[in-house]
Amino acid sequence: MNLLKSLSVLTVAGALAVSAQAQTATYSEPAFFQASLWAPSPQLVPATDDVSGIRLQVYGENRNVSGVDIGFAHSTTGDFVGFGGLFTLYNHVGGTTTGVQWGLVNYTEGAVTGWQSGWINVATAKVKGLQTGLVNYNDTITADFSGLQLGFVNTAKHVHGVQFGFINYAETLKGVQIGLWNQVNSRGWDQFDPLPKAFPFINLGF
Repeated sequence: MNLLKSLSVLTVAGALAVSAQAQTATYSEPAFFQASLWAPSPQLVPATDDVSGIRLQVYGENRNVSGVDIGFAHSTTGDFVGFGGLFTLYNHVGGTTTGVQWGLVNYTEGAVTGWQSGWINVATAKVKGLQTGLVNYNDTITADFSGLQLGFVNTAKHVHGVQFGFINYAETLKGVQIGLWNQVNSRGWDQFDPLPKAFPFINLGF
């Protein structure tokens, strides 16, 4: 009986120790510096950990990141806050972006608040701020845009602001489109006297 009691105590103690260790790992402090050649290894900070500081990477991946990304390719599976990046070809954020995405290709799956600048900017949720690039593609089913788009091609679902480019597309518009092809698919204010969906040079929505 004493043996069984001892084993029970050891089992409970072991379970508590494992639980405490797991909680410590889960809520560990973010690393300040990340260096990576190619995720998931070799890189200093594991891909599942957070970074709050600087990432210097050929290609690296982490969970939540706040700070500055320097290097060729960066992936954040959670949320990103800060400036990403310098000398960058590709930025990916699986959660939200708050700040700047600056690279040849920028892709955020969650909401964007700030500035996306590159050859190709892609967003699948709401964007508030500024997009500058050759192609500013906000998903026309899921991604609203509020602010200013400057590009060769600009798209979004509901646009509240300005689209300036050669081709501008929106499902609905409260603002102005300026370009060679300006298309708005739905206009609540002209439903009794429908206007064409596309106009050259300028298109207004209110």
